[in-house]
Amino acid sequence: IVGFANYRHVFSRGGEFVPVLTWTVIFMFATTVLNVGGGMLLAMLLNHPRLKERGLYRTILILPWALPSILLIQVWAGLYNIGGPINLILTNLGLSRVQWLLQEAPARTALLLTNLWLSYPFFMTVGLAALQAIPRDLYEVADLDGAGSWARFRDITIPFLISAIMPLLLTQLAFQFNNAGIIILLTAGKPQASPGSSYGVTDTLASFAYKLVYNDGNMGYAAAYGVVIFFIIAIFIVLSAMVTKSFEEAD
Repeated sequence: IVGFANYRHVFSRGGEFVPVLTWTVIFMFATTVLNVGGGMLLAMLLNHPRLKERGLYRTILILPWALPSILLIQVWAGLYNIGGPINLILTNLGLSRVQWLLQEAPARTALLLTNLWLSYPFFMTVGLAALQAIPRDLYEVADLDGAGSWARFRDITIPFLISAIMPLLLTQLAFQFNNAGIIILLTAGKPQASPGSSYGVTDTLASFAYKLVYNDGNMGYAAAYGVVIFFIIAIFIVLSAMVTKSFEEAD
C-alpha cells in the first residue's frame, strides 16, 4: 500500500510531474535534432571531395568524443560563468552579459549547446561511414542521366543516410530522455522553477529522481519515478525493435 502511495504522489504532489515531463520531452527532441542534424551536416561537409585537409579536420572535430565528458562539462560551466569568455565576447560586441546558468531560457540554451558539443562527433562518424558506403556507381549513373546536385542529394544521399541513422534516432531519443549526467553537472537543475518548488526548469525526470535521493533522501518516491522512466524508455525500445526488425527471425 505504501508503495502505491509513492506512485500517487508522482502524479499529484505539488504539480511537479507535468512540467518536468514537458521539459524532458522538449529536451529529448531538441537535443536529438541538434545532435543528429549537426553531425550529419559536418559529415557531408567533410565528405566533400574538394575539401582540402579533410583528414586534419576530421581529427580535430572528433576530439570532444575522445575527452572525458565530465571534464568537458566543467569546462563549459566555466565558459558560461558571468565573468567567463562567452560573456567577455558579448561585452566586446557591445552586448549585455548573460547569466547563462541562472536564468531559464539561457540555462536551457546552454544545456542544449553543451550536449551538442558532446554528441555531434558520434553522429558525424556514423554519417561519414554511411556516405562513404554509398556506391559511386549511383552518382555516375545519375550524372549520365543529367541529374543535378540537388536531385542526386535528394534521391541518393538522403535515402542512404536515413537508412543508416534511423535505428540510431530511436536509441538517441531514449538516451536523451534518460540523460541526467549533463544536467546534474552543468546546471544541477537550476534555476528553480518558482520559490519553494522542489524542481528546476532544467530538471528532467532522471535528474529530478536523482535530487529526490541525494537531496531529500526520499528513496521510495525516487524509485517510483525510476519505474515510470523505465516504462517510458521501454516504449522506445519496442519501437526501435519494430523499426530495425532486430528480433525477427529470418526465413
